[in-house]
Amino acid sequence: MDNRCIKGLDSLPPAIGGCVLTIGNFDGVHIGHRRIIDMAASLAAGQSAVVAMTFDPPPDLVLRPADAPLRVVPQAVKCRLLLEAGCDYVVTAAPSAQMLSMTPDEFARRIIVGALAPRHVVEGPNFFFGQKRAGNIATLAEIGRREGFEVHAAKPVHLELSDGAHLVSSTLIRGLVAEGRVADAALCLGRAFALYGRVVRGRGVGRLLEYPTANLRLADQVVPADGVYAGYADVAGRRGAAAISVGSAPTFCPEAGGQRTVEAHLLNGAGDLYDQDIVLSFTQRLREQRRYDSPDALKAQMAKDVRQVRQLCQ
Repeated sequence: MDNRCIKGLDSLPPAIGGCVLTIGNFDGVHIGHRRIIDMAASLAAGQSAVVAMTFDPPPDLVLRPADAPLRVVPQAVKCRLLLEAGCDYVVTAAPSAQMLSMTPDEFARRIIVGALAPRHVVEGPNFFFGQKRAGNIATLAEIGRREGFEVHAAKPVHLELSDGAHLVSSTLIRGLVAEGRVADAALCLGRAFALYGRVVRGRGVGRLLEYPTANLRLADQVVPADGVYAGYADVAGRRGAAAISVGSAPTFCPEAGGQRTVEAHLLNGAGDLYDQDIVLSFTQRLREQRRYDSPDALKAQMAKDVRQVRQLCQ
């Protein structure tokens, strides 16, 4: 991993002192997050480090493990995206029970000032911190006046999506992806939504139909709604168009009991991909999943899907 991605608060490099700091989960590193980072970079003006402090695991997973939201991107990808967005360092803290029980004042004194010592802190207007999210950006600004740092609020980002205007947030993006609205999610992210994982052995149905697929091992990311999608696969150093299927293979495996799989037919082929890392980017939802009367009917539909993906992605 890039040495600018730092785990823990115990041995931070001296360059972080006097930084321009932003704190948050930054799940997805969407266009709202990038507005915050752009403001931080403007304040730093090349004279101070821009530092993003984030958390792994997310605090919600510690506080409410039974109903914590799935991630938009894995932690390692989030760190890379934050650096690409303009951060000089990404500091990842483990949200211990002790940290989560700190009052806003204690968190500011011990973590923000004691560990990171910023000159400026930049947040969105809906920033909350401390035990039970008791502190907000006004609280932080008041503490900053006492402790010697200045607080800045970046304006939220609103976008016109297919069903109207929305405030861009990680929660919104998770909902869009879960509904299969990957084109709207891409507008909020500033890039296509992607799943990251490893190729595993599937049920072999695609190969029987002469459309072999790479099957993705699912982790803790939110997965698009069942359906067939146009997109791209990045694997083994190559990128190419892909027809991506999300669902439970109702034609061949009705007994699967709703167990979902993600599999991609790479239009230009890729050979044996088992145990290789793969990134599947979703650009457009083509259709819903359905059960076909025969393998031939499914094969004919898959041929149509592939033609449509070829038109959209090549």
